[in-house]
Amino acid sequence: MNIVCLFGSPRKQGNSATVARHFLQRAEQHGASVRSYYLNDLNYRGCQACDACKTSHERCVLQDDLAPVLEAVFEADLLVMASPVYYTDVSAQLKGFIDRSYSYLLPGYIAMEHPSRLPVRKPLVFILTQGHRDPALFADVLPRYRDVFHWTGFAETHSLRVVDVYRKGDVDSRPDILAEAEQLADRLLMGAG
Repeated sequence: MNIVCLFGSPRKQGNSATVARHFLQRAEQHGASVRSYYLNDLNYRGCQACDACKTSHERCVLQDDLAPVLEAVFEADLLVMASPVYYTDVSAQLKGFIDRSYSYLLPGYIAMEHPSRLPVRKPLVFILTQGHRDPALFADVLPRYRDVFHWTGFAETHSLRVVDVYRKGDVDSRPDILAEAEQLADRLLMGAG
């Protein structure tokens, strides 16, 4: 299985990245091939609303560091996205990718039953960490993006939301969460070849 992971945090050792790495390490134990991108290290622009991907091209026309990432996700069997909650939403780094994934939609997508250019529906693992301890806050983030990505051509979204991990390294003292990430990899990769 070919897995692409997008790390949305500027902290490479942050809580969302730690949870994602536990998932990825277990996936590799099951024989998966993993390609990771730290979005903060890349130089890219947000969607320019040029609509070239709906009129004259089948891919996003922007040629920057995100172009190969969009192609890798297009070809992947499974996508992992990991982000902290920054000011009520995913990080700006991940939001930039999400906006550019608009290029995965076909022209006329609004009226189509299957509007995606993706060759097959693929599963999405969405890891979200937040410092605030109230689980009611920001509970809308994952469902909102789950619906968007299903529409964009992804199969079910497997969410892993971690609350009350404010300081860098807080998730290391939550073995239940790290085990949950590994168990999710077990469920998704068992029998996958």
